[in-house]
Amino acid sequence: MPPLDHQALAQRLVAGDAGNTAEKGAALEAVVADTFCRMEGVGIIAVNVVDDAGSSEIDILLYNLKLPSGLPFLSDNIMIECKNWQAPVDTATARVFTSKLRSCRLDFGILVAANGVTGDPQERTATFAHIRSEFDRSGMKVLIVTRAELEALRTTEDLGLLLRYKFGACIMGRAQV
Repeated sequence: MPPLDHQALAQRLVAGDAGNTAEKGAALEAVVADTFCRMEGVGIIAVNVVDDAGSSEIDILLYNLKLPSGLPFLSDNIMIECKNWQAPVDTATARVFTSKLRSCRLDFGILVAANGVTGDPQERTATFAHIRSEFDRSGMKVLIVTRAELEALRTTEDLGLLLRYKFGACIMGRAQV
């Protein structure tokens, strides 16, 4: 599997940290898009697209050809929401993301939350409760990926394994930690 230049990715994030809110968000989005698109058969459909009503923005939308050496266990389209916040992402923000998924008729998405999400994963409180209730109600699967997890990646195989583990935990009702 191709190596990931984790030092370059970390440097891009640190450079974004020195900027304003928009620059921080853009840095995380760039790292996420670059990292995911290194997976075989995964590419960008759109970045930072606002709907016709001007009421909703999609950070990243990827296509997934489901190649055996890529991400064959994930859906054809992968919507990713990036939050490069100091605080954990709250339930209201997760609700907005699941609403975007639903409005696009997608049942899978990835929430990249730099510092995780609110609540206790084992007790399924706050954001964890919302994500689980979406799965129980409609089968929607939302994976949570943190900045630390991104920075720890060394190869595309690491990314694939991380997502496989989180996907399995999601469908089996276990905490994604």
